[in-house]
Amino acid sequence: MLTLFALALVLMFKRPAAVAESLPGAEVRLKSRDFVAKWTELEQARQRGDRAEARFTSGEINAALEQTLAEDSPSPSPHAAISGEPLPQARPARVLFAGDRVTGQFIANLRGKDVYLTLSGKLGTAGGYLVFDPLEIRIGDMPVPVALVKPALQAKLMEPETHARLKLPDYIADVRVAGDQLVVVEK
Repeated sequence: MLTLFALALVLMFKRPAAVAESLPGAEVRLKSRDFVAKWTELEQARQRGDRAEARFTSGEINAALEQTLAEDSPSPSPHAAISGEPLPQARPARVLFAGDRVTGQFIANLRGKDVYLTLSGKLGTAGGYLVFDPLEIRIGDMPVPVALVKPALQAKLMEPETHARLKLPDYIADVRVAGDQLVVVEK
C-alpha cells in the first residue's frame, strides 16, 4: 500500500510533456497580433451586419495568453527586491487544439513545488456561456478518473466569479474546436 502511495506521489509531481512549447518573444508578439487582427475582423463584420467566423490556432491563443499575462503582471516592488522576498512567477496556461478537443495545461506552485494539471475535453456554448466537458484529467503524469473530479470542476466553473469570465460577447453564437483550430462563429 505504501508503494502505491509513493508511486502516486511521484506521478503527481512528475513534469508531464508540455502540450505546447514556449515561443520566442518576437513570435509571441507576432502571433498575438494575428489573434487581435482576427478578433478585430470578427467585430468589424458584426458592425457591418455580416455573419462571420474566426479561426485561431493554438499558437495564436497561447501567444495572446502570454502577451496578456506580460502586460498584466505588476512590476516587482522595490521592497521585494531589497528584502529578498521571492518574486511570484506567473506562467500562462498552454492550450492545444486537436480533433474536436482542447487540451489545457496549467501550473500551480504547491508549497514550493510545481504541480501540473492537464485537462482535455470539448468546448461548446450554452446560454451565452462557454462550457467545457472534461474527457481526460491528469495531475502531473498521473491520470485522474474524470468522474471523480468532474462534479468539483463543474461547481468551480459555476462559481459567480468564474462563471462571469465564461460569458461570451452577445454577438458570439458558437465556439468549438475543429481540426487544429478554435472556431468562433458570430450570430
